[in-house]
Amino acid sequence: MTSSPQIADPHADLPALRVAIRTWLRDHEAELQPYRHEIVGDIPQMYTHVRPLQRMLCEAGWTRLGWPVEVGGLGGSAVMRAELMEEFAAAGYTFPDLLATIEIMGPMLVKYAPELAAQHLPAAIAGDEVWCQGFSEPEAGSDLGGLRCKAVPTDGPNGPGFVLSGQKMWSSYGSISKRCCVLARTNDNGHRGLSMLWVDLDSPGVTMVPTMCETHRDDVSELFFDDVFVPLDRLVGPEGAGWEVVMYLLQYERGAYAWKRQAEMHTHLQEVLHQADPVAAAAHTTAIGEAYLAIFALRSQAGPTLGLLDSGAALGPGISIDKLLLGVAEQTITDTARNVLWPALELDDTEAAERWRRRWSYTRITTIYGGAAEVQRDLVAERLLGLPRGK
Repeated sequence: MTSSPQIADPHADLPALRVAIRTWLRDHEAELQPYRHEIVGDIPQMYTHVRPLQRMLCEAGWTRLGWPVEVGGLGGSAVMRAELMEEFAAAGYTFPDLLATIEIMGPMLVKYAPELAAQHLPAAIAGDEVWCQGFSEPEAGSDLGGLRCKAVPTDGPNGPGFVLSGQKMWSSYGSISKRCCVLARTNDNGHRGLSMLWVDLDSPGVTMVPTMCETHRDDVSELFFDDVFVPLDRLVGPEGAGWEVVMYLLQYERGAYAWKRQAEMHTHLQEVLHQADPVAAAAHTTAIGEAYLAIFALRSQAGPTLGLLDSGAALGPGISIDKLLLGVAEQTITDTARNVLWPALELDDTEAAERWRRRWSYTRITTIYGGAAEVQRDLVAERLLGLPRGK
């Protein structure tokens, strides 16, 4: 893939930006053809596949829009990157999922650890390193306040820092990640005893164990920390402020990521209609309509959320609505594909069928990861609707 000169303009208004992106996509159509669909392969193969695209988008400046100049960005609004995702999907291309992890974790670094953001954000945007999250534990999933992974302050021979010990699980892309934001307990004072650390996964004492999923690849991994030294300058935010930091991050996991997915799901629904037998499609018009409505509902919620995030607003429990709508849309469209294309997902050996099988399998966890749907419904009921707490 040839080098792409920077053409993204952080001062452009959204209509001008749309025209510029569409022109760029047309001019690079031949180079972008391999990215019409996600590849059928394992996680390392996926990473190898998308790295040239990430580099191309970075060099053109598209994925640097909206990030502060001080951390390697071009400035402008983060909404500009959302517009890029929208146009990319509308043109029929697959936007790299690894960039979605940056959309989730990058704002946290910019706000709470700008020095770390300046060191690592440019490499992640360019595809030179991958990040993952270390939150869930065997006995603490949606209840992050119950974390047991410990980070004991130390001032030993390696200087001031923390000694990290414990286990994390369900870390997406952990098998290919270089860095991990780890939420750990630095004292026993409940939520106020949590701190966020930026951990190099090649540090002595770190063990990564891939978890093979129903998708037939290691979408997630377990991470074990055996007395891992983490320097003090890898603390994200003040010590003891981990709960505040992770709540800030989760806004983007449930908001910015939802926008990316709704754009892609519109394209996936078009795939269903293109691949379906006309008679089968006609027999499932209600299901197809419900899938469209689920995506549209997500879009209607995620759009304003993006604007609020870009303005710096704290979203609070309202972001749970985005998370709930995301899970519903993900499962509705893949269930619709399975029924409309039947029996392709069950019997066919084509790449198209394999992609749909993988999508269907992965969406089974979309109502679990990032906060289980049951917990999100409780938050909406109690904190937004004022309903009495369930027993």
